Amino acid sequence: MTNEDTFKHFHRLITQGDVIAVLEFIASGVDADLRNLFGWTPLMLAAGEGHTPIVSLLLSAGADVQAVNNFGASALAYAALRGEYLTIQVLINAGAPLDVRPHGVSLLEFAGWGGGREKTQRHFQMLQEAGAK
Repeated sequence: MTNEDTFKHFHRLITQGDVIAVLEFIASGVDADLRNLFGWTPLMLAAGEGHTPIVSLLLSAGADVQAVNNFGASALAYAALRGEYLTIQVLINAGAPLDVRPHGVSLLEFAGWGGGREKTQRHFQMLQEAGAK
């Protein structure tokens, strides 16, 4: 299986929210920090989907909470974009950087691009309280 195929399989498991399958995939020796062509990691995918249990699993398997992709976005940035406040809290507690510049903008501005969800105000408040600008 090529790196891209492995990443696509990881992506499917994460999208399905299959914690057990992700655990088994990692236990089989797949790197929790595997990257695709654009620098995305499984942690970024799980954070963007709001799959907090998978985020926690990946972190416990050694996923790099500080990793950024080719666009300057981190797992925290994708959770913020989607307003996934439970995932945001897990990532902040794990030491996710607040000074990332996804697509050249601040974390709070990037979070605003996702807008419109009920969660929005809560996740903005969490990010601001943590020190995001």
